[in-house]
This record gives sequence, C-alpha cells and structure tokens, in this order.
Amino acid sequence: MKELLKSLDKLNRIYDQFDLLNFRAHKVIPLTFNKKDSKKLLPQNKRLYFSYSYLDKEKTRLTNLILSQAIDLKDPLFKQNKELHPALIDKSLKLKNIDETHKKETADLPNRNRKINKLKRLITMIDDENIGLCQGYLTQMKVLLYQNKDSLFTERTKKYQAKELLDDVDFRMKIMQFDYDRYLYEDFTPENFLNYLIFDKVQRHASFIKSYDARVLLPEAEQCGFSGIAYEVEIDGIRECYVTFKGTEADMDYTENSRSKRLEKFLLEGYKDWNYNVKAILVGTSEELDQLVMARKFISYLQKSIQDKCFIYGLGHSLGGHLVQTLQLTDDCFKAGYTLNSAPVNLKQVQEVTPDLFDEQIWNKLFKLTNKKTVTNILNREIKQLLPREYPEIINQSFEQDLTQVFYEIPYTIWIGQKWEYNLNTWKYPFKNHLASYLTENEIHSYQHFFAQLFNYLQDSTTGPQVMRNALGFMRARVKILQDDIDKPETAEFFYDYSNYLYESGIFLDRPQEVTDDFNKSQPTMWKSSRREWPFLKSLNMDMLELSVYFHIISGVKYFLNRTPNKIE
Repeated sequence: MKELLKSLDKLNRIYDQFDLLNFRAHKVIPLTFNKKDSKKLLPQNKRLYFSYSYLDKEKTRLTNLILSQAIDLKDPLFKQNKELHPALIDKSLKLKNIDETHKKETADLPNRNRKINKLKRLITMIDDENIGLCQGYLTQMKVLLYQNKDSLFTERTKKYQAKELLDDVDFRMKIMQFDYDRYLYEDFTPENFLNYLIFDKVQRHASFIKSYDARVLLPEAEQCGFSGIAYEVEIDGIRECYVTFKGTEADMDYTENSRSKRLEKFLLEGYKDWNYNVKAILVGTSEELDQLVMARKFISYLQKSIQDKCFIYGLGHSLGGHLVQTLQLTDDCFKAGYTLNSAPVNLKQVQEVTPDLFDEQIWNKLFKLTNKKTVTNILNREIKQLLPREYPEIINQSFEQDLTQVFYEIPYTIWIGQKWEYNLNTWKYPFKNHLASYLTENEIHSYQHFFAQLFNYLQDSTTGPQVMRNALGFMRARVKILQDDIDKPETAEFFYDYSNYLYESGIFLDRPQEVTDDFNKSQPTMWKSSRREWPFLKSLNMDMLELSVYFHIISGVKYFLNRTPNKIE
C-alpha cells in the first residue's frame, strides 16, 4: 500500500503541474489581442507544449501504474473490509478511462499551426484533462487508505498550533473549493474529506470533526441560493470552526447523467446568486436580503451548537467573501477570516439589517463619503475612522484587476479589515476595474438601474429555460428603446462611454465610433444594422471574457497568492 500511496502522490503532483501550466497558458492569452504582442507567442508556445508533452506522458504512465498496483494489491485488511479493494480499483479504472477518453478527443482536435490558435488549442487540451475530477478520484483513494489504514501515514511529534490550518494557503483554497466540488465526493461525508485534508496539511490526527451544512440545517437556504459549510474540529485539544461561504461560481454537476438537468441546476444556481449580487450588493435595495439573512441564521445556529472555547473562522470566495465581511461588521462573529476575490459590503444593506449599528449622524457621514465613489487611500481611512473598529483579523486577498473589484466603485460599498492585492510584474492584462475613470456619476447610476430592472424582470422565472427566455426578452426590449433614442445626444454619449470602457478593458477589440444617422429602425434588423454601421459590436472578445472569469475563480486566482501583495491601508 505504501507504493500505491507514493504513486498517488506523484500523479497528484502531475495534475498540480497541469493546473499551473493552465495558469501559465492563460497568462499569455493577452498577447493574442494584437499582432505586435502575438509575435512573442512563438517561443512561449514551444515551452508550454514541451511541458505539456512531458506531463501527459508521465500522467499516462502513472495512471497505468496505479491501476496495476491497485489490482495487484493484497492486504489482510481486505478481509475485514471487503468493499475497500473494489473501491480502490473502481477509482483507478475511472482515472484510466478519463486518460484514454482524453487521448481520443485530443486526436480529433484540428491541427492549427497559427501561433495564436496553438495556444488556445493547448488550453483546450489541458481543460480536457479533467484536472479537478481526476484529483478528486486521487483524493478519494487517499481518503479510503487513511480511513482504513492510518498507520501508512507518519504523524509528526510537534503539537498542533492554533490557526495553523487557517494560515495555510493551500488548506484555505481546498476547503473553499470543496463546496463547489461536493459532487466529486458523493461517496464520502465532508468529515471524511476534511479528516484526510487536515492530516495532509499538518501531519496531526484530528480527534473530533463535525460538519454543518447550511442547506441541510436551513431548508429555505437552497431556495434563495445561499450555500455554506462549517467544520468544527479538534486537534491536540485545540478547537476551531471553519465556516466557508460559497461564491457566485455555479458548479456543473457532472454526476448528473441528464444534460438538461445539469444545465437547469447550473442556470438556476447562477441566477439566484446574481439576483442577490445585483439587488443587494450592486444596488443595495432592501428587497433582496435573503442570503445575508440565511448567513446570519447559520452563524447563530453554529454559535449555539459548537463547543465552548471554539474559535470561529470565516472563509469566503467572491459572494462568499462579501458575506464574511458583512457578518463581521454586523455581528462581529469571527475570530479571524480570509476572503478571496471578494465582493464588497453594501452600507444600504447593512443599515437595513442592523439599523442600530451606527447613529443617524454616522450613517449620514458614511453615505456622504461613499455616494460619489473613487477609491483612494484617503477615502478608505476616513471610512475606517467611522467604523466600530479596524477589523485587522479579516484579510481580503484579491487579484488586483479582478472583475469583482468593479463593485467597489459602486456607491455605498466599502471593505473592512485588510486588503491585499496581487498582480504580476511587467504583465499586460487590459481589464479596467476603475469605472469612475470612464463613466460619469449618472452613467454609473444608469448601470446600476439597468441591472436592477433586468433582475426585476426575471423575478418570476422558476426554471432555467425561463431565465434564458426572459433575459433575451428584456434585452430585445432595451435594444428597441436604444434604437428609438440613439439619435438623442445624451443617449449616444452614454452608449459611447460604456462602449469605450468595454473596449479599453479588452471586452471588445474595435474602438467604438460615433453612431451614424443610418443607424435607425428602417434597417432590416437592429443586429444587421449595427454590424454594418458599427464594427465595434461584432468584435466581442470571447477570449477576454473567458480570461476575466478564469482569473476570478479559485483555480485561477490562487496562483497569484505566491507573489508579494500590495497591502492597502
């Protein structure tokens, strides 16, 4: 079994290298946005393809080795647990099947020699490796071995220290990712997964682990889209509770055989989260507080249920990070916490749920400071002086140009605690997150109003197809209004400013031009007219859209965290 365990570790490291290679490939995608920069791709592609070729061969070798080791494995333990050996073989066969299927699909990819397309082809090939799924199967095999024969795992002599897990970056990433990947561990409880993960990180055995799933404890949580898991653990007499809040990243459950049901779940989960993002964070209306209300109920339940002298730590990605920050401001419930690419706190929302947090004078000062939003260190310091305290125990880590940072320039939004921003040196990445540099105050309010109207229009949607159908209906209606009003100077100016922001951010490749008089409803269709009269609209840069999402999700942003952050006061 020790040899099998070594092979599992080696293959897991290969998949880690695949994941890092994926990041490196995405990192050079901005070079494809213009011909001058794309010349640098030729040497880049050669190095990336060489690394991929080596990793792919090693992956196949180790996958075959693990399967043969699992089949040939003999141990007296198998007589006591007759399901263990077949389970190990089953996971090994699944790894082998993914490897063989990948090779067949890779062979069908067109052999495109243009250096830009070769880079995109490489990313497609890495995506097809199913890194997350394969690492899930590897972890399941390790969990099985750890559960049944922990003597294979050498424990360190030094006792566990408080916050040791919290301060481990890889632990934080994996425990936050688990809520997205729970479908990979359907044969195991969260306790099984965490028990092994704890030992893997600190080489000490946990004496107690209990998980609390918000969607089990609070049935109405799923209805509004709220998702969170808490883990109460004890290691060497130290009790800690890790609370993880899931972000907006909807997970595609590939264990569901029906493609339509997978898509249905994906669309509805995404819609619920974005409904909260827009109404509660972007706009700050009082009508959409369900997820925050559920989060407060969840924390209240935990505080009553966990053991005394058990410190509660908050962890959250994206929307989940917003909940960590907001809960700390409203309820001061975490001993410490980390957020990743977090959405901000909206003061209008906070006032709705905890009106007594500040007196009327402080509320007015905060609203005045954050009404016209241009993020500066001076403004941040003025805001912090009005808060109950500085909250140094909350650390907000983010990619400096992450798409959620746009929210921080929306009126009435703030962050609490420390803010650590990460980037790469001498790197071109066009996305702009400072809205105030491109849009006027009225245009930003119009931006908020547009999305508020959209989700009000969608509020009666109960299925995935209804969400899509109603969203398209809303867009058609707004395009018709735009078409009718495009000759008005104020409309043209608004449209130009938004378009220019999207161009400067790389979302569109063509610089916007003034709309001509021929752009009117006498044309056959709005789309045909716009494509002929305004090339900008047909230059949507899907590579940039995909890139902005990749650097937002955990698997993409985590590789920035080994850099030295810019710590904002």
